[in-house]
This record gives sequence, structure tokens and C-alpha cells, in this order.
Amino acid sequence: MKKIIFITSFLLITGTSIFAQYDAQMWIKLSPELRLNFGDTPFEVRWRPDDHIFLPGLNVARTDIMLGANIWKFKLFSYSKFDALEGYWTGARLDFNLDFFNKKLLLNLQTRYFFGLNDVSADHYYLIEYLRFAVTKNIHLGVLSYGKWKIGEPFDEAHWFVGPSVFLSTPSKLSINFVVTKDIFSQDIYMTYVRLGYKIKFKRKKKE
Repeated sequence: MKKIIFITSFLLITGTSIFAQYDAQMWIKLSPELRLNFGDTPFEVRWRPDDHIFLPGLNVARTDIMLGANIWKFKLFSYSKFDALEGYWTGARLDFNLDFFNKKLLLNLQTRYFFGLNDVSADHYYLIEYLRFAVTKNIHLGVLSYGKWKIGEPFDEAHWFVGPSVFLSTPSKLSINFVVTKDIFSQDIYMTYVRLGYKIKFKRKKKE
């Protein structure tokens, strides 16, 4: 646990200080996630109690809840979220996963679509592509592509971040994903992304 906290702090400070010398915006997104799996069933629950983004002059906290099921190489979630600015959304998330080379290389494709539930919540969607390679059992290097678009806005007026990632895992099911990205539609916007994850798996009791 101490190693994870140290590495997170080091990477976060390093990632932000690299761009501090330039006339650029550095957004920071912190996203802890608790994942619950239920024995040998395909169902899972994911909860992000404080998905937090820090923007220049503003920071916004959000809570996400996902109820999902695994279907072959797909994961389908019912996804709801609300933030501190009174935004409320509900929608769906669809993941597609492929692994290669004895599961050393992972490809994850995601799409998410959200319907706004009040006047301050615009409909929007995400496109996410994630490729990572297992350097060791607990260290993975990769590339993340993370884009968000409001419905009806021009494609190139949104934010689409792309950059390298480091994924670290522990035997205790605690993990960290650290990414430093650049908005490909803007010359001066970057985002440092940190996700702390913890997985709990409930095992079925064997019948005597």
C-alpha cells in the first residue's frame, strides 16, 4: 500500500511539473473505483465515490455507479452519475476486450452514452481505447485514448486526450493506473489521469 501511494505521488508530481514550464493547462483527474464481483456469476458492481477533476480555477466532484454483466468478451453496464454542479445522467457503457500473446497484450474498447436528466445535464458520449502490455506480472505499459463529445457539437470541438500509461497491480487486488495525455484538438491542454482501483470478489459457499 505504501509503495502504491509513493509511486502515485511521484508520478503525479512528475507529470504535472513537466508541463508547468510551458504556457499550458494541466487538468488532473483522480478516479478511485471499488469493484465487486460475485463468485462465478457474470455480474459486477463498480462504484466511484469521488471521481474528481481539477480544472484551472475549478474542481468538480462526481459520483458514478455501474451495474454490469460479462457476456463473452463484452461487458454491458447500466451507468448512472451525478456531480456537485447538480448534473444528473443515466445511460449505458459497452466494453469489448481482446487479449493476445498469452494475455500479455490487452485491448479494451469502450463506448458510453448518457442522457441528461435535467436542464443543466447535456446528452453526451465517450469513446475510449486502451492498449497495454504486461512487462512483468504487476507492471503494464500502454496507451490510452479518451474522448468525450456532447451531442450535436462538431467532432473537433470536443476534448480527445491521448497519451502513455503505467498500470501497477498488487496481490491484494489494489491497482493504480497513471496516464499523462494531451488533447489532440488543442495545443495547450493536457490531462494527468490517476485511477486507484480495488477489487472484491465474493465467493460462493460450497454446499456440504
